[in-house]
Amino acid sequence: MVVRQHLSVDQVDPGLMRALARHMEHIVNHPDGGELYQLIQDAVLHCREKNYVNGTCIAYLHNQLLTYTRDRTTYSAPMRLRARLIQQHLSLYLPKPGHTIRPQAAARAISISPPSPITNPTNNIAMESTKTPDQKPMMALETLRAPESDAKQNLNDLRQMLTKSMDEMLNEREAMTRQLSDATTYLKMVEAEREQLRQELNKARKRARADEKPTKKALGLPKRDVLLRQIEAEVERVKRHGEPLALTLIDVENLDAIGEEHGQEAATAVLNQYTNEVLGRFRSYDLVARYNKSEFAVLLPNTDRDNALRALEKVSKRAKESHFSVKGKSFPLPGFGGVLTFYSPGEEPHQMLRRADEALVNLRLKGKRQLIVI
Repeated sequence: MVVRQHLSVDQVDPGLMRALARHMEHIVNHPDGGELYQLIQDAVLHCREKNYVNGTCIAYLHNQLLTYTRDRTTYSAPMRLRARLIQQHLSLYLPKPGHTIRPQAAARAISISPPSPITNPTNNIAMESTKTPDQKPMMALETLRAPESDAKQNLNDLRQMLTKSMDEMLNEREAMTRQLSDATTYLKMVEAEREQLRQELNKARKRARADEKPTKKALGLPKRDVLLRQIEAEVERVKRHGEPLALTLIDVENLDAIGEEHGQEAATAVLNQYTNEVLGRFRSYDLVARYNKSEFAVLLPNTDRDNALRALEKVSKRAKESHFSVKGKSFPLPGFGGVLTFYSPGEEPHQMLRRADEALVNLRLKGKRQLIVI
C-alpha cells in the first residue's frame, strides 16, 4: 500500500527525505519492524485525511513516535531505538512554540512505500519536483527548526535511550544464552544416562552368560539376581527424574504338559522359541530375564501403562503366530499369562518384584491363564 504524505516538495529538506528513506528500508527488513512501519503509514494517512501539511504533519508524526518509544512492554528495544532516531531527524523541523502553520493542500507529494528487492533503497521515498535549472537548491524553512536548546535536550534523550536499549538487548541475550545452556546440559545428562544404561545392560548380559548353567545358557538370558540389580538401578533413576517403570512376569502356558507329552526336548524348544522370537519383540534396552522354570521377567524403563500394554499385545500376537519343532514335527507355540505392575514412589526395589511374584502365584493357584495389571 502506498501512502501519500502531505509535505510540500519545495519546503522539505532533501536530507530529511534521504534519512527517512534509510530508516524505512531498515524497518521493513527487520523482523520486528512491522508495527512501527504501520504506525508511520497510519500517521501519514491521518495527516492526509486531516489536510495537515509540513510542520503540522511532522509534529503529529513526532508525537506518535514518542508514544511508541515509551512503550517498553510491547515493542522491542531495537525498534524503539529506531523510532527515537527518526524523532531526532523530525525534531529539526518542528514548528517553534507559538508558530502557526495554516493547513493547505499540497499539489505535489512524496510517497513512502515498502522497499522493493529490485530497487535502490534511496528510491523508497520518491520525490517529484518541478524545479528548473535556474532554481536554487531546496532549503528547509527556518521557521520549522526547533530551538538549539531543544536539539541538545533531544540529543541527551537519544543518548539515554541508546544506553537503555543496549542494556535491554544485553539482558535478552544473556537470558537466551542461559536457556540454551540449560537445554544443552539437560540433553547431555539424558545422553549420559542412556549410555550408562546401555553399559549396565551389557554388563548384566555378560554376567548372565558367565553364571548361567548349561541348560540356561542356551536361552542366553540373565537370572533373577541380575534382574533385581537392574531393578535397583532403574528405581534410582526414577527417583531422580520421575519417569515410570514397568515390570511384567510372563508365565508360559502348559509347559509341564508339553514336556510330559513330547519330552523335555519339546519344553526346551518352547522356551528357546520364546527367547529367540517372541520376547525379542521388546525394545533393545528392556531387560528380559529368566525368572523361573516356565516364567520370564521383563523390566521396561520409562514405560507407562498404555505403552506397556501395547508392548505385551505385540508379544502375545507374535506368540500366537509362532511354532516350535520337535523331531521334525511342528506345533503351535503355547500362549502365556502373567502380571504387569509399576513402581510406586517410596517402594523398595525388592518390594516391587515381590508384589508381582505374589500376584503371579495367586493367579496360578486359581488356574487362570491371563494377563492382569496390579
